[in-house]
Amino acid sequence: MTSSEALHLAAQLDEHHAPETNGRIPVCRRCGARTDSPTGVRHVVQEGREKRASEWLIAQSRLRDIAQSQLLRGD
Repeated sequence: MTSSEALHLAAQLDEHHAPETNGRIPVCRRCGARTDSPTGVRHVVQEGREKRASEWLIAQSRLRDIAQSQLLRGD
């Protein structure tokens, strides 16, 4: 059974980006989360891996904020 937190994080990853796999292994090359199949239609966050997925999303948000800040400053 998958927790509601894991389902929510998987949905957030899907919103952020489409899964990118090599077609053989069901793991997204971009974020490292499992996917539903080797072709990677959607992310599947395994129980116990919620923290990693959450930290990845937070890091991506910070990187986006930094890039926006640099654009506004003209760096």
